[in-house]
Amino acid sequence: MNLLECTIKMKQETRAHYERLSESVTEDELKRLFTLLAAAEEDHIEKLVSFKDKLSTIDSVAFNALDESVCVFGPHSDPQQLAETLRNDPDAYRHVVKEEEETIEFFNLLKNQSENKQMKKVCQILADKERKHLNTLENIYFFVEEPRTYLEWGEFSNLKAL
Repeated sequence: MNLLECTIKMKQETRAHYERLSESVTEDELKRLFTLLAAAEEDHIEKLVSFKDKLSTIDSVAFNALDESVCVFGPHSDPQQLAETLRNDPDAYRHVVKEEEETIEFFNLLKNQSENKQMKKVCQILADKERKHLNTLENIYFFVEEPRTYLEWGEFSNLKAL
């Protein structure tokens, strides 16, 4: 299987995972978070497809060396159990960050193990794209979390907690 097709397939499965999580959690903030994460994955998929279309000149033999079993997104727990765990977790996005960091490590490992220069270059580009995507996911989390982050000052007559 082609490396880029594999990455796109895994991202589509990730997006579907976030959509399932969005449907299974009851807290509105988590629904919003997972809905935004699914939308970010969709945007990331579109960028990867565009990148794949630009790489028509690359040696296809080097990129078809992946076993299809490698190209499966496997969340660390099932959506119902994860939703139950995340229901009371204010830092629910941390599992998302961990999975994205593992993806970056996967591309770095693949780059280091590859002997083909073109493959190394593509793996580096994909790792860089994943880093940018990770930054986007972190920004989404901070956007969702911001309304709960405030500073109480007694001098403004907020003598009681909000």
